[in-house]
Amino acid sequence: MVTIECPPFPRSGIFDEFDVKVDELLTERGRTPEAEPKDLLARLISARDSETGGGMTAKEVRDQVVTIFMAGHEITAQALSWTFYLLSQHPDVEGKLHDELAAVLGTPRYEDLARLRYTRMVIEETMRLFPPAHTIGRQPLGEDQVLGHRIPAGSTVLILPWLLHRKPTLWENPNCFDPERFAPEHTAPHPRFAYIPFGAGPRICIGAAFAMAEAMIILATAAQRYRLRLKPGFAVEAQGLITLRPRHGLPMTLERRTMRRPPLEADHLPNPQM
Repeated sequence: MVTIECPPFPRSGIFDEFDVKVDELLTERGRTPEAEPKDLLARLISARDSETGGGMTAKEVRDQVVTIFMAGHEITAQALSWTFYLLSQHPDVEGKLHDELAAVLGTPRYEDLARLRYTRMVIEETMRLFPPAHTIGRQPLGEDQVLGHRIPAGSTVLILPWLLHRKPTLWENPNCFDPERFAPEHTAPHPRFAYIPFGAGPRICIGAAFAMAEAMIILATAAQRYRLRLKPGFAVEAQGLITLRPRHGLPMTLERRTMRRPPLEADHLPNPQM
């Protein structure tokens, strides 16, 4: 049985130090913009609104940098931790994942992502059951009503993907790990906002695509080479801090796999004549 606890979000000096480093990076980029690499940060600084032509303020750029950093590191790490846990408990799903990797991959690259359909489905289903961003907070600009409940302007509204993703009226067998529910032919019946691991609407996480691509490549690379097995008898408990993480960690044993190489085009060509 996996339970979840959501204590208040902690604060520590680590956050202050992180803020200082990000501010230093932005200040340095502002001094010599032409000499800096044309990377993601440069794109954020140079981005312009299609309607007004204006760019983001320094604070907006800073906020987006922090979001992308969190999505590409903390969110990805937690999503992959839960993925390997679920794969260790569902050898049938793990077998299908290995079959796909053997069929379409040598060394995984960004260009391979479109062909890793089942790999993506595994991660999507993991984030349904264990959404790293388990709680999302919003403040309404004006007074509203939701299902007969008055929502005052400026109040704090909490949206819980942890509960939404497990709601029986939205998901069949909601507590079962079934990546097939994310197959393209099966996604149509789900309401648009039934699945929001990265939020939704105009404030959806800017790092969503980056985090998903990173998670797919890491999962494909690791699963080609290893199986991860949970320590026998270990009780897994989910803890809702800033992200959803295993309270006591996930002690795993790595088992090396024999990689199966997909056939190369040259394998199907006749031997050259000598």
